[in-house]
Amino acid sequence: MTTTAGERNPPVLSTAVEAWRYAFAGFSCMPILFGTAMLAVFVLNALTLPFAPGPKEDPTAGIQLLGLAVTVVQGFLLAPVAIAVHRFVLLGELTAAYRPDPSDRRFMTFFVFSAVFQLMMDVPATLMAVATKSGGAGGGVLAFVFFVAMIVAVIVALRVLILFPAIAVDAPGARWRNAYFDTKGHTWRVFGISVLTALPALLVALPLYFVIGWPEGIGLVGGTLLAIVQSAVSVLMIAALAAAASRLFAAYSDRLNE
Repeated sequence: MTTTAGERNPPVLSTAVEAWRYAFAGFSCMPILFGTAMLAVFVLNALTLPFAPGPKEDPTAGIQLLGLAVTVVQGFLLAPVAIAVHRFVLLGELTAAYRPDPSDRRFMTFFVFSAVFQLMMDVPATLMAVATKSGGAGGGVLAFVFFVAMIVAVIVALRVLILFPAIAVDAPGARWRNAYFDTKGHTWRVFGISVLTALPALLVALPLYFVIGWPEGIGLVGGTLLAIVQSAVSVLMIAALAAAASRLFAAYSDRLNE
């Protein structure tokens, strides 16, 4: 794929806006794919909502481990959407059906990378929360160590973000090292685009959780409503983030395309 001079540094705000346009265009052009993914994520959310702590409760270690497991499972369920959006943006290809196929090499490579990508940030964040809760000087030191580890993980994640579209379109140089070098000098732009793209979804989902759950916790009706909204938001957000990553890949993929 060739890029123009203007594509070399995608504008932060307009790229985030464009990413959401692609997300809704993908939903319009691939309704079965998006709808099935939303249903799958809804089932996952409905199964795990009973274990969610209330707004005034601290999550136990078991709940935090469950949260990490749910993150991996959700990554599996969302991978077909992300791959389809990458191919839609970069190749103009439409994916008719929702197929999370473990026998497909592209799918499994994408899913494994997404699991490592997410856990790389979530594990230090979880350990930091546990260390902070434990208190004392030792807990404070550990919390700081895990905080530093989390920051490093976020930086690495930003540097390798364009490996997602590279895997999705079978780029010849789709490897961690190439993604890391291709984004050299562009970390802040990748960060800005990622944050602005995710922001609309977060502004919808997070306030709703606290409105429904405060102060008595999430009931059956509220939990069902929350699961429905979170499912739709999760799928659309992953589609928007995939579109944003695709634009970044189009701009910076030198080694990835070799």
